[in-house]
Amino acid sequence: MSFKFRLQRILELKEQHEQARARELAAARDVAEQAASAKDALAALRANSHAQMHDVARSETRVGHLHQLGTVLASLDERLVVAVDVCKQADDGVHKAQLTLEEAARDRRVLDRLKERHTDVWRAEESARDRVQMDEVALTQFARKQEKKNSRSAENAG
Repeated sequence: MSFKFRLQRILELKEQHEQARARELAAARDVAEQAASAKDALAALRANSHAQMHDVARSETRVGHLHQLGTVLASLDERLVVAVDVCKQADDGVHKAQLTLEEAARDRRVLDRLKERHTDVWRAEESARDRVQMDEVALTQFARKQEKKNSRSAENAG
């Protein structure tokens, strides 16, 4: 007879839930990486534009051109602030996904340990049943040998 864990279906569902949470975490990490890349690209563009503005300011350029570069820098600053916020939100999403994955893993481990305990109890019971059965076989064989021995002794005596 094989062992059947009564909560096996629930354990399988917990495993599926944990896998889904792991996929969500991976997706959240991808979003966070993309947000960080976009923020870094904006920061690099802003730094380049800022350097360009300083170079242009040193040369003899029209005021309109400087004003235009200032407007571009202001726009990049605003976009950079938004990108930083998006990165923070993405990082929060990663953190939340990590927590839900840890919770799902903990729930699954509880059922895994319960299954292990039930398996150990079942094995011990099976082992005890096997020992009882083997003892009965041994006693039966011993009794038969004793009967044969006794019947031979009776035949030899009589």
